[in-house]
Formats: sequence, structure tokens, C-alpha cells
Amino acid sequence: MRYKDSVEQQSYLKHASDQGNLELVYAGLDVLGSTPWMINDKIFHTVLKVWNSGQRLGKVPPVVYDVAEPEPPSNPSDVREKTLYAARVKEWNHGKANNHSDRCNVNYKIEIARAVRAYLLGITNASLINFHSSLGIPFTSHIMLTSVVVHILFLLT
Repeated sequence: MRYKDSVEQQSYLKHASDQGNLELVYAGLDVLGSTPWMINDKIFHTVLKVWNSGQRLGKVPPVVYDVAEPEPPSNPSDVREKTLYAARVKEWNHGKANNHSDRCNVNYKIEIARAVRAYLLGITNASLINFHSSLGIPFTSHIMLTSVVVHILFLLT
């Protein structure tokens, strides 16, 4: 279970576990843990090809923000035009920053998929699931990989 580094949360989780209130959660984690991991190589390589091209496709953002910067007002002394221009520039800058953020997010997911693929192919000895030793409770910091891997497989749909 994921929790912040908090004595209170750790104590609450331990108490809930001792009371038997987490049995369904544990059962769900057992099912998730017994599900074989899989990366669709054809889709993975297609995503990599799109990523490396730098072009926008589906939810893969482009390397260079592909929305044209707003044109400055034709009449700089017109307050209304200047205000609208300032708003458009602010929106454009926000979109450019979002593009960078989205690019980082997709890169992170691709790298996770690459690491899971390497693990499945036996290229690395990394463990996908850690256990929190002091509680004896599965620590699922890497269980989120399931949703990330599923997301990367559907990026182009």
C-alpha cells in the first residue's frame, strides 16, 4: 500500500490490517500480482517511432510546440487589442509549457514501459514489486506501473 512517510498513516494502516479490514485490498493485490506482465512489442516500437520522429500523433506531443505564436496587434495604441494580444500570448505560453509537461509525462511512461519490457525479457534483475519490511505489507509503489503500461499501450488509440 502506498502512503506518505507518516507515522500516523503507518499506524492507521497497521491497525486496519490487524483488524482484518484490508483483506479485500490484499486479495486485489494478489490478483494484480499474479497477472502476467506483458508489453506489446509492435505497439511499443510504434510509439517509439512516433516519439523519435518528434511529431504530434494522438496523445504523443511534438518536440517543438506546433501552435503559431500570436501576432502582435496591428494598432499598438489600441488598449483593447493590446489586452486581447496579452491574453493570447499568455494562453500560448501556457500551451507551450503544457506541451513540455506532456512530453515529459509521455517520456516517463515510455521509459517505464522500456524498463518493464527489459525486466520481462530478463535483461535486468530489478524487482517490480517491493515489500515494506516493517509491516510485512506489500508496498505497491510499482503497482502503478500496470496503469502506466496500459496507458502507453493505448496512447495511439
